[in-house]
Amino acid sequence: MAERRIGYLLQELDRLIEARFDDDLAAGGLSRRHWQLLHTLSEGPRSADELRDALAPFWKTEGEWEIEIRDLSSAGLVDGDAGAIALTAAGRTVHDETFVRIAERRRTMASGVEPDQFATTMRVLAQMIENLAGAGRAGELGSN
Repeated sequence: MAERRIGYLLQELDRLIEARFDDDLAAGGLSRRHWQLLHTLSEGPRSADELRDALAPFWKTEGEWEIEIRDLSSAGLVDGDAGAIALTAAGRTVHDETFVRIAERRRTMASGVEPDQFATTMRVLAQMIENLAGAGRAGELGSN
């Protein structure tokens, strides 16, 4: 079998991470956006603006975050208004139980990978991202 290229390996890893992560979230009755909101709020209450801005890259539509907050509020997992949105006791429990599943999944994913190997992999991937992001800007500058 031919050696797989980095693009294939990254795509396959991303696909598996997404699928398994979604399984772990679904076990707690959560969507990806619900989890992102709960996890952000696990650090403490946030204003509606702070919360929306913290997760801005993930919103696909203008009012999506409001729908997700309403879902979590209706489920009794968050409480508050534009002044401050916070986890309820039930929300803290759901967050903590979900976090345990996600942490276990991360341990499984990294099984057999030494901590220094994992750290090196993260640095290499970050450097590749930086290189390609810079290459796009360099190409734009060169065409002027």
